[in-house]
Formats: sequence, structure tokens, C-alpha cells
Amino acid sequence: MTSLRDIGSFIRWRLIPVRYATMLMEYGKHAGAQRAGVSKTTGILDEQGYHAGPTLDAETVAALREIYVPRGALVVPKDRGAPFVNLVKPEDFTVDNPLMKVAFSQEVLDPAIDYFGGRLTLDSIQVLYSYPTEKLRESQFWHKDYGDRKSFHCVVYLNDVLTDDKGPFVFVDKNDTKRIRKSIAIRRLSDDELKAELGNGQIRTFYGKAGESVLVDPAVCYHYGSRCTSEPRYAIFVTFNSQTPFVPANPQILDNAERLAEVGAKLRPDLNPRFLRNILRLN
Repeated sequence: MTSLRDIGSFIRWRLIPVRYATMLMEYGKHAGAQRAGVSKTTGILDEQGYHAGPTLDAETVAALREIYVPRGALVVPKDRGAPFVNLVKPEDFTVDNPLMKVAFSQEVLDPAIDYFGGRLTLDSIQVLYSYPTEKLRESQFWHKDYGDRKSFHCVVYLNDVLTDDKGPFVFVDKNDTKRIRKSIAIRRLSDDELKAELGNGQIRTFYGKAGESVLVDPAVCYHYGSRCTSEPRYAIFVTFNSQTPFVPANPQILDNAERLAEVGAKLRPDLNPRFLRNILRLN
């Protein structure tokens, strides 16, 4: 039997007009941007919804794997719910952690700043361990992310993902996504449903070696999460939203914002500390 809480949750998170009302309630609470511009990368990202991202060096990949692969080995897969686990812990939010160096790097943070015209917030820094499943569930169906009307993912593989059985990130670009029927509620589509609406549009697959990445806006590009069948996948997801997202940032970010502001200031002395605090909703 459906409870009132379940109904309320559906109305709040699945009905698009309610999400926009939430956004407008937050509008104007945040300080302005430090800088803005349109680089070649973010110009293409804005037009197509995706762009090739930076490639991490072998030393950084090895350092990241040394931390997160042992944590992944301890994960016990569940037979329901999202088929992935975030391996990041609050103790990782230090200036020496290689994940923080990636998240605050010029190659990741600066395109995000540019994409939002300097008015952005940090949503999450995650290392997602995705494990094989027998049936598709939740984010493994085609969908757009509902956290904001505009979003920024940097997805970095920490293991080679060169074939479909390794669970590559699969998406439809911004223009072809417009072919898919709009709805007042958030949609999750099967492969057949998406292909029927996509018509002549193209499905794109991001294959890559460990350390390679893609920049994508998951709010404007239909996509699905890792469909691993042969082995788990490790991938970094650094996500930024606008200053007026539909949903709060990841609790890890909210609970450790002061610590992250200090880390960001040390890693990026070229950026105004107040600007970094804006990104973390501390001003």
C-alpha cells in the first residue's frame, strides 16, 4: 500500500513543476561569481552536452586505485536498489588525497566554472564502485538526472572500460535528446522505449582506459549508468550544479563544506577563497 510519505516523495522529486518551484525559492541567496567566460571546451559542452575530458597520469591513477580498490573489495552487492556504492569517506577530504587534487584541478574545476558562468555549486565528489547485476534497475535504465536543469559531470575511469561488459557510460547527446518525448514526470526508459523515440538519433558510448574521462551534462543528455556484466567498474564522478539546484548537494559535501573550502584554498591559491566558499554554499 502506498503511504502518504511515498506520494509526497514522488510529487517532490518526480514532478518537474515542483522542482522548479524549489529552485525559485533558492534563487538569489548566493553571492556572485568570481569569473566567467566561454572556452572552446565549454562552448562545445553547451552545444552538444558532452566533451572529451582530461586524462590522469599513471601515477595519479595508481594512487587512486591504491585507496579505493581495497574498499571496493569489501562491498557486498545488494539484490535491489542502486547497483553501486560510493567509496569516498570524509577522511578523504584532505589536501594530500589524489581525489581532491583531481576535483579541484584546473582541468576539472575550471571547465565547470566556465560552463556555469561562474555561478555554480559543488554537488558531489564520488568514486563509484558499480557491480554486475542480472537485471536492470534504477539508474541502469535510460534517464536524465533530476538534480538541476543544468549539471556538470566529470566521469573518470579507474579501470579499463573498453568493452560493453565492463559497463561503459552510455548517453545520447543534447541535440538528439530533444527527440525524446518530454513529460511532467521524470522518465526511466527501457532500451526499446528509448530507441523508438530516438529514431535516427545516435547512442554514444564512452569507452576508455584507466585515467581517461568525459565531461557531460547529465541533466540535458539521456544516459544510463554502468551495466557491468563481467567485473566491477571503478569511476570518479565529480559533479557541479547551478546555484539554484532542485535538490540539496550530497550530504558528504554539506557536512564537510568547511573542510573542503580549506582544501580548495590550498590546492587552488589562484582562486578567491570567498569564491570557493560560494561553491560550497558557505557564504
